[in-house]
Amino acid sequence: MQPVSVLLGQISDAAGKRDTPTVQDDQFSYVREKVREADLSSGKAVVGPLHDYELWLSQDSEPVRKQGLIRSDGETMPLNAEFGDTNGTPAGFSRPTYQWLASLPTDPGRLLDHLYAKAPQAENRERDQAVFEQIGDLLDQVMPARTAAALYRAAAKIPGVTEAPRAQDAVGRRGLGIARSDTENGVVTEWVFSTQDFAYLGHSTRLTKDTSYAEAGTLLDSSALLESAVVDTPGRLPGSEKK
Repeated sequence: MQPVSVLLGQISDAAGKRDTPTVQDDQFSYVREKVREADLSSGKAVVGPLHDYELWLSQDSEPVRKQGLIRSDGETMPLNAEFGDTNGTPAGFSRPTYQWLASLPTDPGRLLDHLYAKAPQAENRERDQAVFEQIGDLLDQVMPARTAAALYRAAAKIPGVTEAPRAQDAVGRRGLGIARSDTENGVVTEWVFSTQDFAYLGHSTRLTKDTSYAEAGTLLDSSALLESAVVDTPGRLPGSEKK
């Protein structure tokens, strides 16, 4: 098997050549996905059905109190400022605007240092895994081609990143897989890319060991990216007429 850096280099090169739209502060990024998650509230993992998920995210460079909208399985809800952000949620990891993404270092080494310094840390999760998952959380967003290219080359430098030959997204599309396992909390996260053009298709996260709430192999969450675009109004679909 080729080194994972070779595949991520190919993915990076393809990402760096893609055309990206011009995004204004008063616009919204739009993502449409199919997703599936496990509900752990009962103490046991109950994997829910595949359902629709849409997100409209404000691209305002200033902190915002109204981040946008979420539509999950047909129910539309406002996305307000995060808890504690009384003056509004700034652009950043939790609200990755195009301009914020454009401000990230494009040298892979410098970018990785930045991610290690800034990515949120969760309890019982390896720092390397936290950074890998943080990159994964950004992959469905509209971003400058140079930023996308740098993120993939940065990911290649994270210890423990490997290829995943049998990776598939939430709707069963098989493709080129990039994975990392976290030995501390016993999960593996996989990213899936098209075999045709190296485009990002989605992700999955599964348990790698038995736990009190589920057996090894249990799906925790997965996604399939169907559309990523920029719109002028939250709630409106790409290509639809303005009100």
